[in-house]
Amino acid sequence: METFALYLFKSVVWLAGFTLVFILFLRNERFFVLNRFYLLAGILTSFILPLVSIHYTVVLPAVRNFQIENAVVSEIKNPGKSIIPDLKLILSVLYVLGVAFVLALIIKQGRSVLRAIKKSEIISFHPAKLIKTPEYTSAFSFFSYVFVNPSVTDVETKEIMIHELVHIRQKHWFDLLLVELLCMMQWFNPLVWIYIRFIRQNHEYLADEVALQQTTNPAIYRAVLLNQIVGAPVVSLANSFNYSPNKKRFNMMKNIISSPYRKMKILLILPVFAIVLYAFAKPDYKYNYADESSGDKMASATLLQHEVKGKVVDKDGFPLPGTSVTVRGTTLGVSSDAKGSFKLDNIPEDGILIFSFVGYKTKAIKPVFTSEMTVTMITDTLKYLNLNISTPPPPPPPPPPVNGNNNSSNVAPPPPPPPPPAESGNQIEGGKKPLVVIDDKISDIDVEKIDPETIFTMNVLKDKSPTEKPATDKYGEKGKDGVIEITTKEKIGKLLVIIDGVVNEKDGMSKINMEDIKSMAVLTNEVAVAKYGEKGKNGAIELLIFKEGEKRPEADKNAFVIVEALPEFKGGSDAMASWIISNLKYPAEAVKAKITGKVYVNFIVSAAGKVRNVAISKSVSPLLNAEAIRVISSMPDWKPGMQAGKNVPVQMQVPVEFKLN
Repeated sequence: METFALYLFKSVVWLAGFTLVFILFLRNERFFVLNRFYLLAGILTSFILPLVSIHYTVVLPAVRNFQIENAVVSEIKNPGKSIIPDLKLILSVLYVLGVAFVLALIIKQGRSVLRAIKKSEIISFHPAKLIKTPEYTSAFSFFSYVFVNPSVTDVETKEIMIHELVHIRQKHWFDLLLVELLCMMQWFNPLVWIYIRFIRQNHEYLADEVALQQTTNPAIYRAVLLNQIVGAPVVSLANSFNYSPNKKRFNMMKNIISSPYRKMKILLILPVFAIVLYAFAKPDYKYNYADESSGDKMASATLLQHEVKGKVVDKDGFPLPGTSVTVRGTTLGVSSDAKGSFKLDNIPEDGILIFSFVGYKTKAIKPVFTSEMTVTMITDTLKYLNLNISTPPPPPPPPPPVNGNNNSSNVAPPPPPPPPPAESGNQIEGGKKPLVVIDDKISDIDVEKIDPETIFTMNVLKDKSPTEKPATDKYGEKGKDGVIEITTKEKIGKLLVIIDGVVNEKDGMSKINMEDIKSMAVLTNEVAVAKYGEKGKNGAIELLIFKEGEKRPEADKNAFVIVEALPEFKGGSDAMASWIISNLKYPAEAVKAKITGKVYVNFIVSAAGKVRNVAISKSVSPLLNAEAIRVISSMPDWKPGMQAGKNVPVQMQVPVEFKLN
């Protein structure tokens, strides 16, 4: 709505510029054709040029840390209730009602004319059609129809037809259509009604000019015009013969030759173009970032900067407050507010925005500067065997005892040497060591040596493919082998707790039931201080709590998304693929309709290894969806996932592909 309001404001300004120049310099000139094109240009300009934005560059010296603070502080908002949204709603409703009212008037007038056409005799008067009807006292033309009262004599009718045929041949109805569109859009603008009068008046000047050249007696023509003085315009889309029969109209009929150089006055609109375009021009900031570490005062990089704003939501369209929004390669960032909205200034033109939220897949998106962004976050459901975190292998079994015989031939051979121990720390599949981040600090501590009782949350970022690299997006090359992010209970105890947008200093999280948490976001110290002042110096945690009676997700609330050891189909991924292929039954109707595609199926592998809560996360067709659910539901038991040495339920996702050879 704000974007349209800005467009409307620009449109009003453009029309005001054209109206002012016409009133001051052109309204009394006799070059009527040129004036017609000028007035039409004013309408088209007010429609089109508000969509055009001129940019200019501003170069500013800056230090990266300074820009970071500005970006964060710009997100501080007053938590109190504002009346602005209500005011916007009221203005929006009033505007729409005004548009509807003007449209209703046009429709009502048009229907009245159409009824008169249907019940009246039509006299062909090429290229016009003459209709004599007592419903209207004054003569007018409506597209190719000319309406005349039966009381008008034949002589008067002839003069009227000469005049109205000019309107029809020059297609003045086109100007009136544009004017009505402008009137609907800017009904609140008094200049619109003045502009309409100028256009109609100029139409009459054009018709009078031609009619006086074609009539056999100009005096009779003027007399007929005076006779039609009684009555008023009938419809807004009509050209009335008696429109503005004042002294000025009769003066304009005089054959006075003016200098052609007076037409140059129309160029006075050019300064208006320059002023308005400059007034609405947008600055593009270039920041010369100085290298603080080396003390180099020269710019290390000059980047074109823009503003970006938008909203972060989940797949159901609900806002995700507390989502971290950062610019890749910098620490410039903010968190989304209680409505999921965010705003960042001075974003590089080639920058990449990184969106991260606990329990959701990290997203890397190019910013959109021309409109508000809507970023949909997807639950971070692990795909089968995308990541495998394993612990070192158990020690070899002790050698078997020797049965009381010292004969060297009966001595058990020494056991084979054990395999070399795994490198300390958890291993990503393929022997790669992930980066460990504990309470926002990179650590060399082995994950398996951390007491599980001290862990509040653990999140794993992985490099899934060349096109999806959340770990490197957030941590650069250090995260190329994956990242394990751990938040300890000790840190949570120090965090400022915000529940449903309200700071909870008294009780913290002591009275929060974990099952009642709808969403959770942990803020860094810098972001927390920027949003909540010194209270957030140790960081903050923002929680949304399920309200009483509010519908909760159907998925198992106790199911894990990221665990130390993922569930495993017996025999591995190849065995699972073979099992699915051998048990899949392509629906006959789908084969006949040649329906193909990949159905993504979500399910829970329970602590006992059972497959349950099977649901479709990405659909292809009801036929294929049903078969995919049947196949996954009938899977044999899995080896369950493990967390802190215990079997736990884990949420999984498997794609089932249907192809026809």
